[in-house]
Amino acid sequence: MLVIKLVRYGKKNLPSFRVAVTEKNKIVEFLGSYYPHPKSPQLNISKELLEKWKKSGAKLTPAVENLVKGKYEFKKYVPKKAESQEITAPTSPQPTVEPEKPKEVSSEKSSPASENSEQPNA
Repeated sequence: MLVIKLVRYGKKNLPSFRVAVTEKNKIVEFLGSYYPHPKSPQLNISKELLEKWKKSGAKLTPAVENLVKGKYEFKKYVPKKAESQEITAPTSPQPTVEPEKPKEVSSEKSSPASENSEQPNA
């Protein structure tokens, strides 16, 4: 199926488009270009080639159709900020488990220094 659509090219924040005839996402022919600059947008398209492809069964995308009619207005994409989602505690009370305390270890062992302090019997 032949489709006449816009193909993006250009710099990162300065887009430009080519008006192209495509078949299964492969470009068959370029018909013109569109520069959506904020001060003076420009549309350069060959009317004869456009009519030729329309007669041969190519369909226009809504953007190209509005461009040809002169009603298209390019809107720059501005991402929305993500809404902060607060995490709420569960409403059902859960039993609390107290952690076990470690047992105290008695220090009945004698230190090696105290064993050496005894005098040998001579």
